[in-house]
Amino acid sequence: MAEFEIFHLIYLIAISAITAIFLVHTILTRKELHLKEITFNEYFRFWLDHHGIETPTEEIKGPLPLYLHAFFIAGKGYARIGITANKLTVLGLIWALWTLECWFLGGNWILLGVLFVILSATTDSLDGVVALLTDSESKLGAWYDAVLDKFGDILWVAGPIYFIFTSDIWIGPGANQAWLAIVVIIGVFGLLCAMIQEYCRARAEGLGVEVNIPTIGERISRVGFMITLTACIGLSNVFTTLNPSTTFINVNVWMHTNIIPICFIGLLIFAILSIIQLTRHAQKTLTAAPET
Repeated sequence: MAEFEIFHLIYLIAISAITAIFLVHTILTRKELHLKEITFNEYFRFWLDHHGIETPTEEIKGPLPLYLHAFFIAGKGYARIGITANKLTVLGLIWALWTLECWFLGGNWILLGVLFVILSATTDSLDGVVALLTDSESKLGAWYDAVLDKFGDILWVAGPIYFIFTSDIWIGPGANQAWLAIVVIIGVFGLLCAMIQEYCRARAEGLGVEVNIPTIGERISRVGFMITLTACIGLSNVFTTLNPSTTFINVNVWMHTNIIPICFIGLLIFAILSIIQLTRHAQKTLTAAPET
Protein backbone atom coordinates (compact mmCIF):
# COMPACT_ATOMS: atom_id res chain seq x y z
CA MET A 1 0.00 0.00 0.00
CA ALA A 2 2.98 2.29 0.48
CA GLU A 3 3.53 2.29 -3.28
CA PHE A 4 -0.07 3.29 -3.88
CA GLU A 5 0.13 6.08 -1.31
CA ILE A 6 3.07 7.50 -3.25
CA PHE A 7 1.11 7.15 -6.50
CA HIS A 8 -1.94 8.76 -4.90
CA LEU A 9 0.13 11.71 -3.70
CA ILE A 10 1.62 12.17 -7.17
CA TYR A 11 -1.85 11.88 -8.74
CA LEU A 12 -3.35 14.44 -6.34
CA ILE A 13 -0.50 16.88 -6.95
CA ALA A 14 -0.79 16.36 -10.72
CA ILE A 15 -4.54 16.98 -10.98
CA SER A 16 -4.29 19.94 -8.61
CA ALA A 17 -1.58 21.42 -10.84
CA ILE A 18 -3.62 20.71 -13.98
CA THR A 19 -6.68 22.38 -12.45
CA ALA A 20 -4.66 25.41 -11.36
CA ILE A 21 -2.95 25.75 -14.76
CA PHE A 22 -6.31 25.46 -16.51
CA LEU A 23 -7.88 28.18 -14.34
CA VAL A 24 -4.92 30.55 -14.75
CA HIS A 25 -4.75 29.96 -18.51
CA THR A 26 -8.50 30.47 -18.86
CA ILE A 27 -8.36 33.76 -16.97
CA LEU A 28 -5.31 35.07 -18.84
CA THR A 29 -6.59 34.12 -22.30
CA ARG A 30 -10.21 35.07 -21.76
CA LYS A 31 -11.65 37.15 -24.55
CA GLU A 32 -15.04 38.44 -25.53
CA LEU A 33 -16.96 35.98 -27.67
CA HIS A 34 -19.54 37.03 -30.22
CA LEU A 35 -22.89 35.38 -29.55
CA LYS A 36 -25.22 34.53 -32.41
CA GLU A 37 -28.76 35.87 -32.25
CA ILE A 38 -30.49 32.58 -31.62
CA THR A 39 -33.58 31.79 -29.58
CA PHE A 40 -34.11 28.68 -27.49
CA ASN A 41 -36.73 27.39 -29.94
CA GLU A 42 -34.19 27.65 -32.75
CA TYR A 43 -31.61 25.82 -30.66
CA PHE A 44 -34.21 23.20 -29.70
CA ARG A 45 -35.07 22.65 -33.38
CA PHE A 46 -31.37 22.30 -34.22
CA TRP A 47 -30.92 19.73 -31.44
CA LEU A 48 -33.94 17.71 -32.59
CA ASP A 49 -32.78 17.73 -36.22
CA HIS A 50 -29.30 16.65 -35.15
CA HIS A 51 -30.82 13.66 -33.35
CA GLY A 52 -33.11 12.74 -36.24
CA ILE A 53 -36.34 13.83 -34.51
CA GLU A 54 -38.84 15.48 -36.85
CA THR A 55 -41.53 16.16 -34.23
CA PRO A 56 -42.45 19.89 -33.99
CA THR A 57 -40.88 21.53 -30.94
CA GLU A 58 -44.23 22.58 -29.50
CA GLU A 59 -45.32 18.93 -29.39
CA ILE A 60 -42.32 17.81 -27.32
CA LYS A 61 -43.41 17.42 -23.70
CA GLY A 62 -41.78 16.11 -20.56
CA PRO A 63 -38.40 17.00 -19.06
CA LEU A 64 -36.45 17.30 -22.33
CA PRO A 65 -37.33 20.96 -23.10
CA LEU A 66 -36.54 21.97 -19.50
CA TYR A 67 -33.29 20.01 -19.59
CA LEU A 68 -32.17 21.62 -22.85
CA HIS A 69 -33.32 25.08 -21.77
CA ALA A 70 -31.14 24.85 -18.66
CA PHE A 71 -28.13 23.96 -20.80
CA PHE A 72 -28.98 26.72 -23.27
CA ILE A 73 -28.95 29.32 -20.47
CA ALA A 74 -25.77 27.89 -18.91
CA GLY A 75 -24.05 27.82 -22.30
CA LYS A 76 -24.88 31.48 -22.83
CA GLY A 77 -23.44 32.24 -19.41
CA TYR A 78 -20.14 30.50 -20.20
CA ALA A 79 -19.93 32.22 -23.59
CA ARG A 80 -20.55 35.65 -22.04
CA ILE A 81 -17.62 35.24 -19.65
CA GLY A 82 -15.35 34.11 -22.48
CA ILE A 83 -15.17 30.35 -21.90
CA THR A 84 -14.74 28.64 -25.27
CA ALA A 85 -16.19 25.27 -26.25
CA ASN A 86 -12.75 23.61 -26.35
CA LYS A 87 -11.98 24.80 -22.82
CA LEU A 88 -15.24 23.32 -21.60
CA THR A 89 -14.26 20.02 -23.22
CA VAL A 90 -10.98 20.04 -21.27
CA LEU A 91 -12.85 21.03 -18.11
CA GLY A 92 -15.03 17.95 -18.46
CA LEU A 93 -11.93 15.74 -18.36
CA ILE A 94 -10.60 17.62 -15.32
CA TRP A 95 -13.86 16.96 -13.44
CA ALA A 96 -13.54 13.26 -14.36
CA LEU A 97 -10.01 13.22 -12.90
CA TRP A 98 -11.42 14.57 -9.63
CA THR A 99 -14.12 11.88 -9.70
CA LEU A 100 -11.41 9.23 -9.61
CA GLU A 101 -9.70 11.09 -6.75
CA CYS A 102 -12.88 10.77 -4.67
CA TRP A 103 -12.71 6.98 -5.11
CA PHE A 104 -9.04 7.03 -4.10
CA LEU A 105 -9.94 8.91 -0.91
CA GLY A 106 -12.79 6.47 -0.23
CA GLY A 107 -15.23 6.61 2.67
CA ASN A 108 -17.55 9.60 2.72
CA TRP A 109 -15.54 11.30 -0.02
CA ILE A 110 -17.13 8.96 -2.56
CA LEU A 111 -20.39 10.90 -2.25
CA LEU A 112 -18.59 14.03 -3.50
CA GLY A 113 -17.80 12.02 -6.62
CA VAL A 114 -21.46 12.34 -7.63
CA LEU A 115 -20.98 16.09 -8.03
CA PHE A 116 -17.89 15.60 -10.18
CA VAL A 117 -19.64 13.02 -12.39
CA ILE A 118 -22.49 15.49 -12.95
CA LEU A 119 -20.08 18.35 -13.66
CA SER A 120 -18.06 16.18 -16.05
CA ALA A 121 -21.15 15.02 -17.89
CA THR A 122 -22.81 18.43 -18.15
CA THR A 123 -19.76 20.03 -19.74
CA ASP A 124 -20.09 17.41 -22.49
CA SER A 125 -23.40 19.04 -23.42
CA LEU A 126 -22.36 22.62 -22.69
CA ASP A 127 -19.37 22.64 -25.04
CA GLY A 128 -21.68 21.91 -27.96
CA VAL A 129 -24.07 24.67 -26.89
CA VAL A 130 -21.23 27.20 -26.61
CA ALA A 131 -19.83 26.16 -30.01
CA LEU A 132 -23.24 26.72 -31.60
CA LEU A 133 -23.89 30.04 -29.83
CA THR A 134 -20.46 31.44 -30.74
CA ASP A 135 -20.46 29.98 -34.26
CA SER A 136 -17.22 28.15 -33.45
CA GLU A 137 -18.18 24.61 -34.40
CA SER A 138 -15.30 22.78 -36.02
CA LYS A 139 -14.28 19.25 -36.97
CA LEU A 140 -11.22 19.54 -34.73
CA GLY A 141 -13.39 20.57 -31.78
CA ALA A 142 -15.70 17.63 -32.41
CA TRP A 143 -12.66 15.32 -32.49
CA TYR A 144 -11.34 16.69 -29.18
CA ASP A 145 -14.80 16.30 -27.64
CA ALA A 146 -15.15 12.67 -28.74
CA VAL A 147 -11.66 11.65 -27.59
CA LEU A 148 -11.70 13.39 -24.20
CA ASP A 149 -15.19 12.04 -23.49
CA LYS A 150 -13.81 8.51 -23.83
CA PHE A 151 -11.05 9.27 -21.32
CA GLY A 152 -13.77 10.56 -19.00
CA ASP A 153 -15.71 7.30 -19.35
CA ILE A 154 -12.57 5.32 -18.50
CA LEU A 155 -11.96 7.39 -15.36
CA TRP A 156 -15.58 6.95 -14.24
CA VAL A 157 -15.32 3.15 -14.42
CA ALA A 158 -11.77 3.03 -13.00
CA GLY A 159 -13.00 4.41 -9.67
CA PRO A 160 -15.39 1.57 -8.77
CA ILE A 161 -12.88 -1.03 -10.01
CA TYR A 162 -10.22 0.46 -7.73
CA PHE A 163 -12.78 0.41 -4.91
CA ILE A 164 -13.40 -3.31 -5.45
CA PHE A 165 -9.70 -4.14 -5.12
CA THR A 166 -9.29 -2.09 -1.93
CA SER A 167 -12.57 -2.65 -0.04
CA ASP A 168 -12.46 -5.06 2.90
CA ILE A 169 -15.94 -6.21 1.91
CA TRP A 170 -14.61 -7.37 -1.47
CA ILE A 171 -11.14 -8.65 -0.56
CA GLY A 172 -11.44 -9.37 3.17
CA PRO A 173 -11.69 -12.80 4.84
CA GLY A 174 -14.43 -14.92 3.32
CA ALA A 175 -14.75 -12.74 0.22
CA ASN A 176 -15.59 -14.51 -3.04
CA GLN A 177 -12.53 -13.86 -5.21
CA ALA A 178 -14.12 -15.50 -8.26
CA TRP A 179 -17.10 -13.12 -8.07
CA LEU A 180 -14.71 -10.19 -7.68
CA ALA A 181 -12.94 -11.19 -10.90
CA ILE A 182 -16.26 -11.64 -12.73
CA VAL A 183 -17.52 -8.18 -11.67
CA VAL A 184 -14.29 -6.51 -12.76
CA ILE A 185 -14.40 -8.32 -16.11
CA ILE A 186 -18.03 -7.25 -16.61
CA GLY A 187 -17.10 -3.63 -15.84
CA VAL A 188 -14.12 -3.62 -18.19
CA PHE A 189 -16.05 -5.44 -20.93
CA GLY A 190 -18.97 -3.02 -20.52
CA LEU A 191 -16.59 -0.10 -20.98
CA LEU A 192 -15.02 -1.73 -24.05
CA CYS A 193 -18.46 -2.37 -25.56
CA ALA A 194 -19.35 1.29 -24.95
CA MET A 195 -16.21 2.22 -26.90
CA ILE A 196 -17.13 -0.24 -29.68
CA GLN A 197 -20.59 1.32 -29.77
CA GLU A 198 -19.07 4.74 -30.43
CA TYR A 199 -16.72 3.20 -33.03
CA CYS A 200 -19.71 1.65 -34.82
CA ARG A 201 -21.30 5.07 -35.10
CA ALA A 202 -18.08 6.75 -36.25
CA ARG A 203 -17.25 4.01 -38.79
CA ALA A 204 -20.75 4.12 -40.26
CA GLU A 205 -20.56 7.90 -40.61
CA GLY A 206 -17.14 7.48 -42.24
CA LEU A 207 -18.81 5.26 -44.84
CA GLY A 208 -21.38 7.94 -45.55
CA VAL A 209 -24.19 6.52 -43.42
CA GLU A 210 -26.23 9.18 -41.61
CA VAL A 211 -26.43 7.95 -38.02
CA ASN A 212 -28.78 10.22 -36.13
CA ILE A 213 -30.78 7.49 -34.41
CA PRO A 214 -30.70 7.59 -30.59
CA THR A 215 -29.54 4.36 -28.98
CA ILE A 216 -30.32 2.94 -25.55
CA GLY A 217 -26.66 3.21 -24.54
CA GLU A 218 -26.01 6.89 -25.26
CA ARG A 219 -23.62 8.65 -22.90
CA ILE A 220 -26.54 9.92 -20.80
CA SER A 221 -27.24 6.27 -19.90
CA ARG A 222 -23.65 5.74 -18.78
CA VAL A 223 -23.91 8.93 -16.74
CA GLY A 224 -27.06 7.60 -15.09
CA PHE A 225 -25.39 4.31 -14.15
CA MET A 226 -22.33 6.05 -12.71
CA ILE A 227 -24.35 8.59 -10.74
CA THR A 228 -26.51 5.80 -9.30
CA LEU A 229 -23.49 3.68 -8.40
CA THR A 230 -21.51 6.52 -6.83
CA ALA A 231 -24.50 7.99 -4.98
CA CYS A 232 -25.61 4.65 -3.48
CA ILE A 233 -22.17 3.75 -2.16
CA GLY A 234 -21.40 7.30 -1.04
CA LEU A 235 -24.71 7.76 0.77
CA SER A 236 -24.48 4.34 2.46
CA ASN A 237 -21.00 5.28 3.71
CA VAL A 238 -22.23 8.62 5.07
CA PHE A 239 -25.28 7.12 6.79
CA THR A 240 -23.17 4.35 8.32
CA THR A 241 -20.71 6.94 9.63
CA LEU A 242 -23.54 8.97 11.18
CA ASN A 243 -25.33 5.93 12.59
CA PRO A 244 -23.11 2.81 12.77
CA SER A 245 -25.99 0.54 13.80
CA THR A 246 -26.32 -3.04 12.61
CA THR A 247 -29.08 -2.04 10.19
CA PHE A 248 -27.01 0.65 8.48
CA ILE A 249 -23.93 -1.57 8.39
CA ASN A 250 -25.92 -4.33 6.69
CA VAL A 251 -27.32 -1.85 4.17
CA ASN A 252 -23.80 -0.55 3.57
CA VAL A 253 -22.51 -4.07 2.90
CA TRP A 254 -25.42 -4.77 0.53
CA MET A 255 -24.76 -1.54 -1.38
CA HIS A 256 -21.06 -2.29 -1.69
CA THR A 257 -21.57 -5.84 -2.94
CA ASN A 258 -24.62 -5.37 -5.19
CA ILE A 259 -24.80 -1.87 -6.66
CA ILE A 260 -21.50 -2.12 -8.55
CA PRO A 261 -22.42 -5.44 -10.27
CA ILE A 262 -25.93 -4.19 -11.07
CA CYS A 263 -24.65 -0.98 -12.69
CA PHE A 264 -21.81 -2.76 -14.51
CA ILE A 265 -24.23 -5.34 -15.91
CA GLY A 266 -26.59 -2.54 -16.97
CA LEU A 267 -23.71 -0.72 -18.67
CA LEU A 268 -22.77 -3.89 -20.55
CA ILE A 269 -26.31 -4.74 -21.65
CA PHE A 270 -27.05 -1.20 -22.82
CA ALA A 271 -23.79 -1.08 -24.80
CA ILE A 272 -24.46 -4.44 -26.49
CA LEU A 273 -28.02 -3.44 -27.42
CA SER A 274 -26.69 -0.17 -28.86
CA ILE A 275 -24.13 -2.03 -30.96
CA ILE A 276 -26.95 -4.19 -32.32
CA GLN A 277 -29.05 -1.08 -33.08
CA LEU A 278 -26.22 0.65 -34.90
CA THR A 279 -25.19 -2.51 -36.77
CA ARG A 280 -28.73 -3.10 -38.03
CA HIS A 281 -29.04 0.54 -39.09
CA ALA A 282 -25.71 0.48 -40.94
CA GLN A 283 -26.49 -2.90 -42.54
CA LYS A 284 -29.86 -1.68 -43.77
CA THR A 285 -28.47 1.56 -45.16
CA LEU A 286 -25.33 0.13 -46.76
CA THR A 287 -27.22 -2.79 -48.31
CA ALA A 288 -29.72 -0.42 -49.89
CA ALA A 289 -27.03 1.96 -51.16
CA PRO A 290 -25.84 1.35 -54.75
CA GLU A 291 -22.24 0.19 -55.19
CA THR A 292 -19.89 2.81 -56.68
